[in-house]
Amino acid sequence: MSESLAGRVAFVDLWPFAVSERVGDAGRFCDQAFIDPGGFTGRQSAWTREDYIHLISQGSYPEVLRLKSPVAIRAWFRGYLDTVISRDIREFAHVNKAQAIPDLIALVAARAGGQVVLAHIAEGLGLDVATVRTYLAYLETVFLVAPAPAWSNNLSSRVTHAPKSYVTDSGLAAHLMDVDAESLLAPGHPALGGLLETFVFAELLKLSTFARRHVTVRHYRDREKREIDFILERRDGTVVGIEVKASATPKSEDAKHLRWLRDKLGDRFRAGYVLHLGATNLPSGDRIFFSPLSILWNHMGPDTVTPSLPSRR
Repeated sequence: MSESLAGRVAFVDLWPFAVSERVGDAGRFCDQAFIDPGGFTGRQSAWTREDYIHLISQGSYPEVLRLKSPVAIRAWFRGYLDTVISRDIREFAHVNKAQAIPDLIALVAARAGGQVVLAHIAEGLGLDVATVRTYLAYLETVFLVAPAPAWSNNLSSRVTHAPKSYVTDSGLAAHLMDVDAESLLAPGHPALGGLLETFVFAELLKLSTFARRHVTVRHYRDREKREIDFILERRDGTVVGIEVKASATPKSEDAKHLRWLRDKLGDRFRAGYVLHLGATNLPSGDRIFFSPLSILWNHMGPDTVTPSLPSRR
């Protein structure tokens, strides 16, 4: 565009639907977690493990929500990837090895929750590190992949600063890993943990855009093996920590790093949540909560999920 339109235009990143949009919730998790962190932890959740797994494997692209046939869904994802790679990326970039891009995004999907080590990815794809870095940037530009930067607040001199990368839709990630709801329902399926973390990251990314105050989504890991899946932070330095567990019966030790962070930050620590696939909210001491995943959409039940397209607000 020849005109910058400065002062006359706002830019909006239009992500696939958040679950809160599909159930008719206002999507205020990122506000309430800072203002009244215990305010939505008193209700039981109507969601079952099976409900969650269907939600995660379906994803949130509007077009996919209309489809019922697994064959049609697989064809849509395949066509979407082919189109974005062959047309959208090629519009702004010169790509010598386009055939490596689907393999790269599949690796990101399979390694969800792990920090991005470019040398390892490059070795797995037979590319050089510079090419992998460039192609990851392309995938971020077309919103297929998004980073969760490392969070650091001088708590430890041994913080690791590598970001995590996630596919921005859990349904697309499931397609890339060739798994569906039926296979994920098997107890202990190795892909479920990563897909659940991918789903939560995507939801937090969307919910952060609904927040009335600026919120960043980051992660924490240090060389003492302390790790927190997601750190939400406001510009005033207050934080909310989130752990994600693919279990209906989380254990007290699942919150040990949240408690460590609470003790380190004092009043700046607003709350810590262990999100799980069970039905019960369980407080666990000072500002720590074990909460069903449905807390992200205020526990609105699965019967309220629209089967097709809701209207944007």
